[in-house]
Amino acid sequence: MGQFSEERNVTAFTGKEESWSVLFSDETLIDGDRLKATVTAGNKENLRLLYRLASSAEAEELQGILLPGTICRVSGKLEEPEGKRNRNGFDYQLFLKRNHIFWQLEVDRLSLSSCVKKEKSVKERIIHWRLKGINHLKTAFPESLQPVAAALLFGDRSSTEEDVMEAYQRLGVIHLLAISGLHVGLITSLVYYAMIRIGIVKETAQLILLISLPVYALLAGGSPPVIRAVLMTLLILLAVRFHHKFTALDALSTSFILVILYDPYFIYQAGFQLSYLISFALLLSSKVILSSSVSPLRNMLIVTSVSQIAGLPVLMYHFFEVSLYSFAANLFFVPFYSFFVLPFLFIAFLLSIILGPVDLLLEPLRFLLEQVDRAAVKISQWPGAVMTTGRPDDFLLIFICLFVAAGFLQWEKTLNGKRISAFLVVIIGVPVMLPTYSATGEVSFVDVGQGDAILITLPFNKGNYLIDTGGLLPFQKEEWQRQKRNFSIGSDVLLPYLKGKGITRIDKLILTHSDYDHIGAAEELLGHIAIKEIVISPGSESKPVMKQTIERAAMHRVSVRYGKYMESWQEGEAYFQIVSPADNHYEGNDDSIVIYAVIGEKKWLFTGDMEAEGETQLLKKFSMDVDVLKVGHHGSRSSTTAPFITNMNPETAVISLGKNNRYGHPHKEVIERLQDQGVAVWRTDIHGEIVYAYKNGETGTFSAVYP
Repeated sequence: MGQFSEERNVTAFTGKEESWSVLFSDETLIDGDRLKATVTAGNKENLRLLYRLASSAEAEELQGILLPGTICRVSGKLEEPEGKRNRNGFDYQLFLKRNHIFWQLEVDRLSLSSCVKKEKSVKERIIHWRLKGINHLKTAFPESLQPVAAALLFGDRSSTEEDVMEAYQRLGVIHLLAISGLHVGLITSLVYYAMIRIGIVKETAQLILLISLPVYALLAGGSPPVIRAVLMTLLILLAVRFHHKFTALDALSTSFILVILYDPYFIYQAGFQLSYLISFALLLSSKVILSSSVSPLRNMLIVTSVSQIAGLPVLMYHFFEVSLYSFAANLFFVPFYSFFVLPFLFIAFLLSIILGPVDLLLEPLRFLLEQVDRAAVKISQWPGAVMTTGRPDDFLLIFICLFVAAGFLQWEKTLNGKRISAFLVVIIGVPVMLPTYSATGEVSFVDVGQGDAILITLPFNKGNYLIDTGGLLPFQKEEWQRQKRNFSIGSDVLLPYLKGKGITRIDKLILTHSDYDHIGAAEELLGHIAIKEIVISPGSESKPVMKQTIERAAMHRVSVRYGKYMESWQEGEAYFQIVSPADNHYEGNDDSIVIYAVIGEKKWLFTGDMEAEGETQLLKKFSMDVDVLKVGHHGSRSSTTAPFITNMNPETAVISLGKNNRYGHPHKEVIERLQDQGVAVWRTDIHGEIVYAYKNGETGTFSAVYP
């Protein structure tokens, strides 16, 4: 039943199971106080195991015991992985499903006395060798070289510094901090050459490679580029050995078919798409590349151009941006890493197995890489390093792909660099310019968990306003409990969300009041997206989180000012007015900036965390009715009183709050008050992101990620 279910890519579990016997067949990752591993249950179905560690001693003990081939008895509960909560957000549930995993196993008891080691399979033995190799680096290599050595030799980027990763991504060379097809080819060539030089005959050397390359694929982490390169090399070696005519294009096509037959879900991976697409483009262009010039530099320029242009549709779709420095960066970094750093590290690793630590040998490389990384971080922060394109819709993606193909055809016929440059301008320029000509405006209640973040985008790019940013309250942890990278609302939710929509500027960032769940992520946006001004509640700068945000804004030369009572502005047909607070004395929730707006033929009231007292004061000053009410304080019983609802008379209410939050929001009384008045209620905990889309002069419609 389990195997049959796995083949159909459905689960055999009901979710009610409470205990399991699980096999640790892959690497176990311990990061701070969290243990994560992919395990196999008795029915051969994979589960994503999560366990919170009690102490650093337990972390060390488990790291040495939970190796590939270990079977343990555990108890806990199955949970469905979280799907995407916002448009263009990361869909973790779909990601796991495409890896044939349907459940997260939250373990509450893991008894080491129940763990036994079974006879390892061949695959488990190789994975065990891989882990031993990574651990060997920690004793044989200088600390600063361990991350790059683990990345280039074993495909493990878990220890690479976050700022270095971000810099290389912005420069468009992040692929070099992984094992690519080029790296596989270089190591294969290096090993083959060494075997020939020591007197091994060609046939024997080829046989050794045929046996060792599949082992190397597992040692290198089994990423799509590695699998592609290893399969292509194996196919060509077999063709040579049996004297069959077999071109590189034949090998690429055959490897593609074999991989898809093995697991069709590979096709969804960005690494798989980039690897095969770029390899295909290079092979089709090989005659032109080789015949165009005898100059190695010019050939390198052409190869880089072909690779960069071929990968554009994939980069736009998955990452919403392209690096403008990637062309120049690849000209330097590809030869540097591929022909110098990789061979150096490979030889040093082999020597360290024989001789022990080789710190002295690696000292020059350590110094050089530190300077290169420092320069990469600095250059990546220069203005214009990346161009945000947003995620193309299906029609635009097809248009971009056709234009890439047309550009290559023109270049192949004419070898005219100006024409391909013109095609490149169109390919990148059209997605960038589309928001300026879009007649659709939106009010988006972004799901940031327990917090508020409301993005208002006006038609024809007239204005982008962000009301609050959400934010996770930081908790104090011991040193051993801290993870290398914590989940962040700004970096993991808001920035990808804005990039996915092609938004590169915020005209007004309105921070309603100084609570962490409303403004905690504001700092993370600064420096990553252009913000014209920040508007804050008068007097709120006295609070620590707001004070810190203002200091960070000053570093990035972003102006900060008070939102003045009765201040108003208009852009196109949209109108906004600040109707609270009326004084400069900040006391908390009731001094949230409250905005009345007319957007998309509807009247809106954005209330921040305003509570009953603030509502009473607002009713004394204004007689207004609204169509859409942003419910105050996440649906707390201290807000959204019956008189307030009666006077405002909204048709629709939107509540921003976290799923299964610890505060019990929204309170039952609030929902009942709204329902008694016949108000339609949307909630981010149930519906995910909530969007009101409209066009000028027309009433819009509400929709949600989870309707």
